[in-house]
Order: sequence, then structure tokens, then C-alpha cells
Amino acid sequence: MMVTLKPKKILLPKKERTRAQIMNAALRLFAVKEAGETSIAEVAVEAEVANGTIYNYFKTKDELLDASALFLAEKMAAEAELLMSEIQNEVERLAFGGILFLQRARKDSDWAWALIRVAAVAPRMSEILRAYPLRDMKKAISSGKFTIDSEESALGLYVGAIHYGIRNILEGRANHKSQDLDMIVLVLKAFGISHASAKNIAQRAYDKAWK
Repeated sequence: MMVTLKPKKILLPKKERTRAQIMNAALRLFAVKEAGETSIAEVAVEAEVANGTIYNYFKTKDELLDASALFLAEKMAAEAELLMSEIQNEVERLAFGGILFLQRARKDSDWAWALIRVAAVAPRMSEILRAYPLRDMKKAISSGKFTIDSEESALGLYVGAIHYGIRNILEGRANHKSQDLDMIVLVLKAFGISHASAKNIAQRAYDKAWK
């Protein structure tokens, strides 16, 4: 009889595990309470560590907030990049990325609230979340797919629409998934894509995300 050995699970060093444990606890609290109002003591209780343990990793609450924001943004961006690895067209990548964030908000309201609340007080998160669509935005402009006068304004419209879409989902104003599709169509049209093309691109992104 052949015995199949399971691969040994590789654990992070204890110091890294504790740091991640603290940041995850902070993010769970940010899902239910404004990030700026959350205390170190509350994070310590949620993480099941002593107050002093947190200060071994983060000198101030702002440093913890910044690290948690970076952790959340990089994790989501990495997941999105992995799912988009086979999409080469920059317009389709932007459509799929937008749908993906809105889909995640529908599936995980705690994640979405943490994202919204942390983004409001952590500039580094906004920088990371802007960096990914910016690359595709630049390509779409240089290739002539987008007709845009201001790259910065276009990026603001894209990120702002997704942010607003997530809030609409969380606050019960967008209860149907089809509203996410409509929003992406409108964004693409604002960038100079024809209605028919915008609808086809958004529909493919929607189908891929929800398949």
C-alpha cells in the first residue's frame, strides 16, 4: 500500500506570526469601528497579547495603522494581480480589477469596512491601491484606447467610483450585482470607450469574476 505524505506546513518565525496576529486583530476592529478611534488596548485584547507586546512591534498607534493599511492593501493587490495574470489588455484589466473589488465587498463586508475606514486615515494605502490601476491607465492612454486629457483626473474617477461603489454596497444602496456592471460601463465610457465596447468589456469582466 502506497503512503502519501502531506507536505509539511511551513510556519513563519514567531516574531512575524505575532506581528501578523496583531495587524489582523487591528483590521477586525477597523471593520466595526473607525480606525482613528481604535485604541492600542482594544487591539491587544482582540489579538490576545499584552499591551507591551504591541509596542515591541509598533512604537505608536499611527505606526500600527500604517502597517495594517499596507498589509491589507498589498494582500488585496497581490490577489488581484494573480487573478488578472492572464489578462493582457489594459482596459480589460481595469474593468476586471474594478469588478473584483466590488465583488469582494459583496462577499465580505468586514473586509470592505476595514478597507474604507483604514483608507480614510492611511495615505499609504491609497498610494498602493492607486499604483496598480495607474500602470494600466498609462498603457491605455499611450495606446490610444482611452481619450483622456488628465491622467490624474482619470485615475481619481476610477478609484473614486470603486470607493463609492463599495460604500453603496455596504450602506444598502446597491443590492444587485448588476449595479457593479453598470458602474464599470459608465467609467469606461467616461474614458472614451464606446457604449457597446464598454458593455462587452465590463460583461466579460463580470462573468470572469462571478463564474
